Amino acid sequence: MYENGSLEFGYPGKDHTMLRRCGLSAVFVSAFCLAPLGAQTVFDHNLIVNGGAENGLGTDGTTVPVSIPGWTQSGSPRVITYSSGYDLLLTGIIPASHRDNYFAGGLNIATSALTQTIDVSSGASNIDGGNVTYDLSGYLGGRGDNNSVLTVTFLSGNASSLGVVTLGPVTATDKAQTSALYFRRQIGNLPAGTRTITVALQFNRSGSTANDSYADVLQLVLNSPGAPGTALDHNVIANAGAEAAAAGTYTQIAGDVPNWVRTANFSTDSYDDSNGDLSGSNIKPPKAGSNYFWGGNNNALSSAYQDIDISAAASLIDAGNVSYELMAWLGGFASQGDNAVLKAEFKKWDGTTLSTVTLGPVSAADRNNQSGLFQRILNGQIPAATRMVRITMTMTRTDGTDNDGLADNLSLILSSSGIPAVPSIFPDGVISASEFAGLSSIAPGSWVEIYGTNLAAVTGGWTAADFIGNTAPTILNGVSVTIGGQPAYISYTSPGQVNVLAPQVTAGTQQIVLTNSAGSSQPYSVTVSAIQPELLAPASFLVGGLQYVFAQFADYSFVLPPGTLPGVVTRAAHAGETITMWGIGFGEVTPSTPPGQIATGLTQLVNILHVTIGGAIADVPYAGLAPTLVGVYQFNVVVPNIPANTYAPVVFTVNTVPVSQQLYIAISQ
Repeated sequence: MYENGSLEFGYPGKDHTMLRRCGLSAVFVSAFCLAPLGAQTVFDHNLIVNGGAENGLGTDGTTVPVSIPGWTQSGSPRVITYSSGYDLLLTGIIPASHRDNYFAGGLNIATSALTQTIDVSSGASNIDGGNVTYDLSGYLGGRGDNNSVLTVTFLSGNASSLGVVTLGPVTATDKAQTSALYFRRQIGNLPAGTRTITVALQFNRSGSTANDSYADVLQLVLNSPGAPGTALDHNVIANAGAEAAAAGTYTQIAGDVPNWVRTANFSTDSYDDSNGDLSGSNIKPPKAGSNYFWGGNNNALSSAYQDIDISAAASLIDAGNVSYELMAWLGGFASQGDNAVLKAEFKKWDGTTLSTVTLGPVSAADRNNQSGLFQRILNGQIPAATRMVRITMTMTRTDGTDNDGLADNLSLILSSSGIPAVPSIFPDGVISASEFAGLSSIAPGSWVEIYGTNLAAVTGGWTAADFIGNTAPTILNGVSVTIGGQPAYISYTSPGQVNVLAPQVTAGTQQIVLTNSAGSSQPYSVTVSAIQPELLAPASFLVGGLQYVFAQFADYSFVLPPGTLPGVVTRAAHAGETITMWGIGFGEVTPSTPPGQIATGLTQLVNILHVTIGGAIADVPYAGLAPTLVGVYQFNVVVPNIPANTYAPVVFTVNTVPVSQQLYIAISQ
């Protein structure tokens, strides 16, 4: 809510650093309803029989099973239990979705194989329409140079080949010379005329006595044509926040990063890892989960990608009627130049790239030389003939040993004006203004951020023309919001975020409903506190792991340790100087000013305010609404006579209720 050193509350709610999070819409349209009933058996489920080696008993790796259900064997392949500890360890790099067993090559056989044939003729009518897609995936790997390859061949009714798809091999370099299983995947358009599909899993021995090449969780799914809306209005990136599996650590590669085809050291870490890059950082998504992506230890370059099938919206795409919003939180570590880039490639089924867009990198200067993640967003039009999107994260090391490129909360949302969609608020999608405290509860007359999907068709903030006299608009860009049944004042709209000022609603549990031209969201329950004092403290004021309050001198320079904001004048405050801070949620003022009104003159806070700096009581000559602004309080505070302190604590208390933030300010003698 501030940019280039100047507050923007005159027309608050411009998105800037007020942050948007990604997620899944609750509205989906069933794709199978368009397929003939007789074709259901071959669509929308895994066609590979016993793709996880679970049908039948596993061994400790020293014996060969007589048979492996669902498969024709050659070269004596094995089924091994993870718990045996033969080679792959339960704590190692293996599928997060693993069960008891995995496939392996023969004991001392150079080449082993497993094959099976799948009859898909019951889906012929859909397949011959040319709109059925396939999704082939599996976890492949082995010990050292031993490797496995999964090959799928699409055959016509007379057994002629219509196409071949291959996964693997995963080389020793791919898996950093470790015994491991890495996820591999391909999607595409199933050839018209396909009647049978052969699946062949081959194990190749190299440089060892035993054929210790491995595979697990093999899947082949055919997807029947879906309704156009199934590809729209929700985040189409799977595992977009690194939450689908347990995270790695700053020294240990994550066992799995589900849905992402990754190079060896690409990994994840936890915000709770005390030695991780983002431990203690507040420069991150306001609703960050537990984990984030990172480049991994001891490598210069790593990457991960996933392919996304958007062919359900083909007719709308080819009519030029589908747009996209690509969003990510990207960053790095401290003052190092290590960085992350997110790329989206819009492709035809034959692999031709029609367009490429890129987010990032976020430089160390962008981050004020602090560890953290910053939001980046791009909007554009999906090129005609696009059928899939490849999303690639690339982490690049420029300093040190580890690759400290960082990313989280990725999002790709497609939308079309041809299909209006009902708005949906995320389950945890309402917070107080994120550049203040960003709490899950709100207060009357205070600023609120709403996150979700299909919230608005237009991105933009209010202007002077939207006001009626001194009253802020309750409808903006076709969007309205009620809290407790009363209209809220809307300052900013976008498909994923709407910012509002709460009306004078009663404390307790209240319902929030957002309405646009397509309809109304389901009610969202929020806790309303009578007062909820919060001070402006943006993420860029996090210095050395300490969150400084947003405070200014009379000349508009900032109260911060000198040199902490490149290109911006900062200095510590002296005793006796008057500095200004801003807040929300502090309650009533006199003369009374209803929520949604521009403050036209000086007011006085009704509630009892105490301010201490460095433990000493500070005089507050002015505490009231900020003139010319809406819903924002201004506090002119005289710095008390205390010893010099680069990080003196700042504490505001209202009627014995303290601000929830732990904030600091720089004081000099």
